[in-house]
Amino acid sequence: MRSSLILLFLQLWGNVQVSVSQNVTCTELPYVPHAYLSEETERAQYLEGHVIHFTCEMGYISGPTIRYVCTNGGWVDIHKGPCYLRPCELPDDTPNGYYQLIHGAEFVFGSTIKYFCNEGYQMMSRVDTRTCMLNKWSNHVPICEALSCEPPPADGRIKINGLLDNEEPILPDRFLTFGCDDPGTYLNGSSMLICGKDGKWDKPFPSCEDITCQVKEMHNHLSVAGLSTANKTVKSGHTIWFQCNSPYILDGSEAIECLQSGEWSAPFPTCTKKCEVTGVPNNVHITPNVRNNHVRTGQKLRFTCRYRGHFLRGDAVVECLADGQWSAPFPTCGDPLGCDSPPPLADGDIKGSFRFQYSHGERVEYICQNLYEMLGGPFQTCENGKWLGTMRCLRPCTVDADVMSRHNIAFKYKRYDKLYAPHNDEIEFKCVTGRPYGTLNMRSRCIDGVMPLPTCR
Repeated sequence: MRSSLILLFLQLWGNVQVSVSQNVTCTELPYVPHAYLSEETERAQYLEGHVIHFTCEMGYISGPTIRYVCTNGGWVDIHKGPCYLRPCELPDDTPNGYYQLIHGAEFVFGSTIKYFCNEGYQMMSRVDTRTCMLNKWSNHVPICEALSCEPPPADGRIKINGLLDNEEPILPDRFLTFGCDDPGTYLNGSSMLICGKDGKWDKPFPSCEDITCQVKEMHNHLSVAGLSTANKTVKSGHTIWFQCNSPYILDGSEAIECLQSGEWSAPFPTCTKKCEVTGVPNNVHITPNVRNNHVRTGQKLRFTCRYRGHFLRGDAVVECLADGQWSAPFPTCGDPLGCDSPPPLADGDIKGSFRFQYSHGERVEYICQNLYEMLGGPFQTCENGKWLGTMRCLRPCTVDADVMSRHNIAFKYKRYDKLYAPHNDEIEFKCVTGRPYGTLNMRSRCIDGVMPLPTCR
């Protein structure tokens, strides 16, 4: 035992191999995690007192050298170790960003960190991770730069305010305004864009577009000048002209212009068929004057007789319709016409004799039945084949006992069970016995057969 201790001491201080017994050997090597046997101490068997050295694997380190000595057929550790992962210095920070450990438990060999950028900044480096190597971190520190929005595309037609002259990046919260200076153009899109914190514009870029007017459907017989058949739109300031194929005439403006508002200066015209003015007798006068014996749709002609004593036979006003036809035949002028028997009067009769034929200028008198009052009249006159004059008979009102009993009233001054009152006549009532309360006005007036009655309660 004493000799073994002496050998161990010598090995520790002088690394001297002393053999006490040449018969004791060590064969199976001790297990040292993450370490391997040094080449200079590697052999098939070891005699008592022999010392072996272990080296840590790559990425691992130990304190003092790991050594074992062979004693009594077994290994005794002079310094056991262990091997532990080689640590790395703290990684460098990146301005405007931060890192996080994504592999490993601490900053040791093989650990990996990933860099992130703060809000408003973007990663400019292609590689954003670093790994702990033997003596340093891999890769360079990633770079975070402020987010910026893409500049608007070059467009000579659009005016942009807010761009920097030195082509500096457009940072978040900066805004640009857009407009169109060229006449005949308009801004298609938003007039103001704001650069967001994500480096993207809040709206699409606008553009300057030509102001145009839409060509509408046109009448089949309408011919157009200043417009190609393929065009469906026309730029502002452009004028087109119209005319109609015979026998149609233009109804509307001969020329219209596309305005800056995108609207036409006037509605699209249409073509209407002309109405012919023919067969008018010489003794009939027409207003207004008609040129070329044709007028357009909607135009009205007025007719009068040229000679004294003549009367117009037919409509005095005739209108040209859309199909080229007249609203009525043209009238004629001549001696006045007589009239057939006069029209009947409801609730009335003709006073005097009755005939089936009357001459121009003759008149008849009407009379209403008993208790009926005439409104208008009382004459109708034969005027060139027509009876002129209006009247009607207004009905009387009937008040009887049954009606009054339902209202709890009676005649105030008369003691009849039934009474007829002509139009516009008044009757005063009173409440029956036991019904002292009535409406405020106990007088009623007859209006064309209707008399509202008061009520007592």
